Amino acid sequence: MHKIIIIGAGWHGSELRSYLSDMARKTRVQLVGFIDENKPSGAWLGTKILGGFDTLRGFLRSRAKEKFYYITATGDNVTRQALVRKVEALRAKNIFPYVLRHPQTIVGRDVEIGEGTCLAPASSITTRAKIGRHCILNVHVSVSHDCAVGDFVNINPAAVVCGNVTIGEGCYIGAGATIIDKVSMVPGRLSARVR
Repeated sequence: MHKIIIIGAGWHGSELRSYLSDMARKTRVQLVGFIDENKPSGAWLGTKILGGFDTLRGFLRSRAKEKFYYITATGDNVTRQALVRKVEALRAKNIFPYVLRHPQTIVGRDVEIGEGTCLAPASSITTRAKIGRHCILNVHVSVSHDCAVGDFVNINPAAVVCGNVTIGEGCYIGAGATIIDKVSMVPGRLSARVR
């Protein structure tokens, strides 16, 4: 059983909750709850907001023998990176990034998917592609052969990434965009000052 904690109780968080519900029909996953610094603890969307990162620290310590997974729920790449750093700063040995792979996702041969990445419904990756850590491939995203997608990338709904494309760390691809083959998008690394 994969026990999942969603970091962020907003619009994207409600989507991830729905995806986990779809997954639970075929996979052993359980949504434990949400962590959100900006919302009060309590019931939310048929589950619960546990609290902020201090609550998460205490929760993980009190259940140190159990294994938990987390996925971030924000489309903003810089904020997503900051949330991952906050989880890592807890130094808890019983929480790990989760690859959320919706049952309607198509993943071909020789594809690498980085930890903490979300593959939304009807997203597809053909073959020999590498998807980085903590990325979002949203609904109906298509990534073709031999692509390299960096860490903390957000590819929005119905975007098409043709073959042999390089998308650098922190890139944001808008809804419905088409990136033609053999293009490189490398804006540089995300700011080291993000906390």
